Amino acid sequence: MRDTDFLSELLRVDTPWKVTEAALDRERGRVDARIEWQGPGLCPTCGIECPKHDHRDRSWRDLDLCADQLYLHASVPRVDCPEHGVITVSVPWASGRSEFTSRFERLAIALLAEMSISGVFRRLDVSWDQIDGIMDRAVTRGLERRQNRVVRYIGIDEKAVKKGHKYFTIVSDLKSGTVLWIGRGRKKETLKAFWEGLSSEQLAGIEGIAMDMWLPYFEATIAHVPNAASKIVFDKFHITSYLTKAVDQTRRRLMRDASIDRDDLKGTKYSWLRNPKNMDRAERRELADLRSQYSKLGRAWAIKEQFAEFWRYRRESSACSFFAGWYGWATRSQIPAIVEVAKTIKRHFANIITYLKLPITNAGSEGLNSKIQMIKYRARGYRNEDRFERAILFHCGGLDLYPTHSKS
Repeated sequence: MRDTDFLSELLRVDTPWKVTEAALDRERGRVDARIEWQGPGLCPTCGIECPKHDHRDRSWRDLDLCADQLYLHASVPRVDCPEHGVITVSVPWASGRSEFTSRFERLAIALLAEMSISGVFRRLDVSWDQIDGIMDRAVTRGLERRQNRVVRYIGIDEKAVKKGHKYFTIVSDLKSGTVLWIGRGRKKETLKAFWEGLSSEQLAGIEGIAMDMWLPYFEATIAHVPNAASKIVFDKFHITSYLTKAVDQTRRRLMRDASIDRDDLKGTKYSWLRNPKNMDRAERRELADLRSQYSKLGRAWAIKEQFAEFWRYRRESSACSFFAGWYGWATRSQIPAIVEVAKTIKRHFANIITYLKLPITNAGSEGLNSKIQMIKYRARGYRNEDRFERAILFHCGGLDLYPTHSKS
């Protein structure tokens, strides 16, 4: 078998394309193959035979052939279609204006799913910008393929991008755990752009929305989602974090109080923040001694722990009765941080108690936040917000990223 025939079979090049030349440069570790169009001109849009207009020389990097880099070269014809005008014939081994074959891009995308851009460009011996371009095309391709569908349960959260109060608003599908949309900032107008991009059917199909008690998010949602007041659930993990933070603020305030013996309080931060269920017997005994010794802090801790019972109720009347008792205890505690959080919870109680009918949380969104933080760490940070957004969608968007050419 001739080398050109062998390469035609190896590269899955079929009529009217044919490999006509092949050359090996052993010093450079490179194979160059030339492919020629040997048939009539065909419009890639409608498929009818058309006169050829001209040719344009193009090259593509393909998967390595043994230890050598493989490059494909072709004079790609343009045809003059009576319906679509002058149009370039599509090649079966690549898409669009990419300088890589679809096979090569598939490999790069698979590696990008596991490695940083820097690791991939070193592995494939291409430039950083070329790998970034492959990621860009993959995300663009995935977003174009994404179908408009009704998402029943939505999570809304924020992610700090960099110092200086730079945030992304991240909207996710709580069922699939994928990122649906990313907005710059965390203002009312930011989330408004997402809601306005949905159809009336998609808006009506939303059954539950989990979010933090951030007023701009709440106002934007109320203004655009039908019956939003009964669908918004303020995330229980955020509320728990507010109470936990109040306990820590109380501890730090005691640490600054010179009128008490603070020696036993030093180094106990995580004893107050941990879940007692995750402690062994000795640790629970130590915490009980600390609660007895520092009664105000122990009371703040007990109030925080008691509120966890609220999430176990299923009847609204019982939950309201429990909250009334808890709120009275918290506001009479004379612990400023606890009183403040208790009043915040009461102001937003109408969309906290919705959890009883819609037990959804932003736990999935928080999981995405952890994954996003890992993406940021692996890249050693992002100075360019566009690239950071693209990386989030690449790794967390649940997108169909790969080229789908039949010959790839």
